[in-house]
Amino acid sequence: MTAKVYPSEFSQLALDGAQVRERDVLLQLQAGLPDQFTVYHGVHWTRLEHGLTVYGRVQFLVLSPKGHVYAIVMRTGLLKLQEGRLIKQLGENRQDVFNAMLEQAELLQQKFKAQHKIGFSLESLFFCPDFTVPQVNGLAVQAECIVDANRKDELAQTIAALDEPRPPATSPQGLHAFFCNVLNLVPEVGVLSEAADSLVTRLSQGLEQWVGRLHFEPFRLRVIGTAGSGKSQLALKELARNHQQKARTLYVCYNRPLASHMALQIRLEGQLGAHAFNFHALCDRVLRDAGVEPDYSVPGVFATLPDMVLALPLDKRWVFDSIVVDEGQDFEQPWFQVLQRMAHPKTRWLWLEDPVQNLYAKPGVALRDWVELAVPVNYRNPRRIVQALMQLKSQFVFAKPFDLQLEAACPLDGLPIEWMTYSDDEELLASTGKAITQCLKLGFARDKIAVLTLRGHEKSKVLKQASLGPHSLRHFTGQYDEKGGQVFTEGSVLSESVYRFKGQSAQAVVVTEVDFDEFNEQDYRKLFVAMTRATLALVMVGKHATVERLRSALLWP
Repeated sequence: MTAKVYPSEFSQLALDGAQVRERDVLLQLQAGLPDQFTVYHGVHWTRLEHGLTVYGRVQFLVLSPKGHVYAIVMRTGLLKLQEGRLIKQLGENRQDVFNAMLEQAELLQQKFKAQHKIGFSLESLFFCPDFTVPQVNGLAVQAECIVDANRKDELAQTIAALDEPRPPATSPQGLHAFFCNVLNLVPEVGVLSEAADSLVTRLSQGLEQWVGRLHFEPFRLRVIGTAGSGKSQLALKELARNHQQKARTLYVCYNRPLASHMALQIRLEGQLGAHAFNFHALCDRVLRDAGVEPDYSVPGVFATLPDMVLALPLDKRWVFDSIVVDEGQDFEQPWFQVLQRMAHPKTRWLWLEDPVQNLYAKPGVALRDWVELAVPVNYRNPRRIVQALMQLKSQFVFAKPFDLQLEAACPLDGLPIEWMTYSDDEELLASTGKAITQCLKLGFARDKIAVLTLRGHEKSKVLKQASLGPHSLRHFTGQYDEKGGQVFTEGSVLSESVYRFKGQSAQAVVVTEVDFDEFNEQDYRKLFVAMTRATLALVMVGKHATVERLRSALLWP
């Protein structure tokens, strides 16, 4: 018989480095302790923390059938003995591991006392499988509570031996409920999300470093980068570079929301020399500057804007030293001709695109004699999301096949993808509301959650709602302020179409109105864009048949 383990899904985790060591210890405890013991662990959610951000955590809690708790702090690698204490060097920081043990034990006691008004029996153990502790009896912690390299295979036996002579203590049922429900055995989202944002930002800076080392004239670079490869960071880096060099810069994309988002970033970063537009707003501004007012009551007027601009003499104020094109896969060949008029022979060009995110089935723009850089590496999304997208692509045969270059580089496995279903509009709204509640239960703040529908604004049921259950929704009103910023309703949770949220991301994403008749390549593209907006958690809300079809194509739920 073996000990119980919570959470139970751990042996098939794809871990590396320190995580493999923790999983091995967990297997050792599971096999070595009697079946009346229970082991609680944090392997699921501490992937990013160990060795990078958070130190001093309890890796394992063991609950005995008598109601005694044993908190295990594990430190691998070399340690230093100083005046009866063990010191672990963590980057530039030095940690007294015994103090860390006492602090963690006190935190656990405080959490329990806050609810039950009493403490519980807690013993802290220090496990250092790579280090032999000399003079154990002279340390600040009792010798029987230290398991070093000489006894690294005896951790489970040590706990059983400590527990054997002890009388019954706190109810093990109450402690089990405390560890499962109060501690909730879910990620510490605040710490993890902050660390994840920092790490993913640092990793995806690789793209801007590559581009920064490229030198050729004229500088015309087309970056074909997958979702999460760092294209947005590269664009901001380019704007900052040009600002320092006093170069007049134009940033242009397809989506108005992304243009507004980038304009805000430009203001926050103080890059006042850059101008950010979506393409049609750029055309409108150029035309009005020349005294021409487009008549938007005329059907199809947007399609005529490029020709109207091309027919005008262009003022030198609309000629730039650098042009950054984002969402290039959504551009059309005549649009490029408009932008060419805004360049001079030495203009520096940066064209960013991801063909997989082409939601409008547009042919690629021909950029002759440009240098191309392919970047298939995704740093933004947890591995579960990237793996799910690759599995879906491999399991379905599309009438219009397309190439998917996608490599998972984020160090996070991420939370399990959750699925909710509906059969009619009433269930759709109820399930979407429950999905928001689930994100809140996981610890995400409302402003870190985005509800994305795969339908456009006109057809979406969700985007017509002011609220879903207790959750008020923050909608785009269709209006803009005097600075060109979008005006939203007063809701607390952002709700948006996948089309308008391109180029942006959120920590927790609810993808709703997932309903496909056949699941063709265009459906996959929409799903790809929606799922790659999530940096930590993803909840899918879809029709019963659609969800079953998608889940059956995955190797795991």
